[in-house]
Amino acid sequence: MNRLLPLAAVLCLTLLAACGRKPEPVPEPVRPVRTTRAVRTDSSKLWSFAGTAEDALATRLSFRVGGKIVEFPGNQIGRKFAVGGIIARLDPSDYELELRQARANMEQVRANYVRAKADLERNTRLYEGRVISRGELDQVEADFKSYEAQLSASAKQLDIAGKRLGYTTLRAPFEGWIGEVEADVHQNVSAGQAVATYNAGRQMKMYISVPDTLIAQVGEGDEVAVAFDALPGRTMRGKVEEIGVESGTGSTYPVKVYLDNADRMVRSGMSGHVNFTGLGHAKAAFYLPPAAVVGEPDGSHAVWVVNPETSTVTRRDVSVGQLTPVGVEIEGGIEDGDIIVIRGVHSLEEGRKVRLLKAASEG
Repeated sequence: MNRLLPLAAVLCLTLLAACGRKPEPVPEPVRPVRTTRAVRTDSSKLWSFAGTAEDALATRLSFRVGGKIVEFPGNQIGRKFAVGGIIARLDPSDYELELRQARANMEQVRANYVRAKADLERNTRLYEGRVISRGELDQVEADFKSYEAQLSASAKQLDIAGKRLGYTTLRAPFEGWIGEVEADVHQNVSAGQAVATYNAGRQMKMYISVPDTLIAQVGEGDEVAVAFDALPGRTMRGKVEEIGVESGTGSTYPVKVYLDNADRMVRSGMSGHVNFTGLGHAKAAFYLPPAAVVGEPDGSHAVWVVNPETSTVTRRDVSVGQLTPVGVEIEGGIEDGDIIVIRGVHSLEEGRKVRLLKAASEG
């Protein structure tokens, strides 16, 4: 037992020495960041305006007569139809009855017309033989002309009845597809009530707003490049077709752009940008990716600048201008050659050491 006492004493002294020693500091992690070098550029080479694609030829289809829908092949959004394809049918019973009545009426009028014509020919011979007076012949002629007019009117009524029966079938006016369905089978619809929206899709249009400082440089027929968010990496060619003569909100003018959509890649409702080249003569300025700018609740903005000697970052307040196709305009706060962090800005603090990733071309 006495032999164990020295060993226990040594162990206690070792533990007491370890408790009194300060822990070794944990090295601060180095944050990898992506950066760009601030360089003044001219944004006047490219102007971009947001817009939404619409079908240049979109028709709200409706029947020219009223009735109950008994067949509706076009009640599926996106279904395609060739020219003349049947989109919907109404119950034709009433119109078939109307056609039969018009046909029967015409046959009756025709019989009266034939009889009146024969009477006129016979009485004309009697008048020439001085058997009847001129007054009696005039009466026969009047009867004939009356039946002749009735025959013409009944023929028109028959034609109208035939057309009304044909109107119970709604056909595709051109090759396209159903964009919206507004009715259903067994529903009673009135004449002119839309049952579906039909899109051609071969040509699209976009409305954009161009500021008054640039509208004078936009002309009808100008070619533009159109890019859609839903079609990354794809650029379509468009053409300016109409330019508004009155300004809208914010001193901007409406401009309508048409673009060919023969491959049917663009659909109505897609958002995109119409890009013009060579508009304006803006002064050179700094432009950074929007992700590089830190926005504060009070409306101020800042960026993180890297010190290449110490590899640390410093927060610097900046004043921002407009958002342009080449980035956010920085009006003040940075200088030529500054190394600006453009990725990971929200995880930095003053003096943090960073490691620069491969240089980016943004900004």
